[in-house]
Amino acid sequence: MQILSLSQMIKFTGVALVIGFTVPVLAQNPPARTYQPGYWQPIARVNSNSLVTVTLVNQTKFPLSYSFLDERGEKKLAVGAIAQMKITTLPVNIAIYDASPQASAGDDTRLKYETSVTKNSIRVNVVPTTDEGSNVLNISKTGAVYAY
Repeated sequence: MQILSLSQMIKFTGVALVIGFTVPVLAQNPPARTYQPGYWQPIARVNSNSLVTVTLVNQTKFPLSYSFLDERGEKKLAVGAIAQMKITTLPVNIAIYDASPQASAGDDTRLKYETSVTKNSIRVNVVPTTDEGSNVLNISKTGAVYAY
């Protein structure tokens, strides 16, 4: 039987304590694996208690229209144009679409919203896509930003 020195016993005790505290913590808190990409995940977040600025940028080769899904009227967004809106009340839904006669005739124009947020300002670069596109930008009451 080998007798441990005092310094070896202290090292052994330290290692045992680290393992004793670490292993149960790791076993109790496994990494989250519940994230599933999809339209139900917010693409950005803003502070819902402050003024929100939304900037739309038409980066397509055709004019767009946009409207709030309420009593406000439709507005035009020319090629390369920028529209900026100040939002004071959430939730809000903004439809962005190709209102040309070709689109109305059934030619499906798909749009992608490339979104970034800086200091409660949302910049939405609207670009054409061949993938499944979006038609509505939604900012929820809690400040979560979705594209549908």
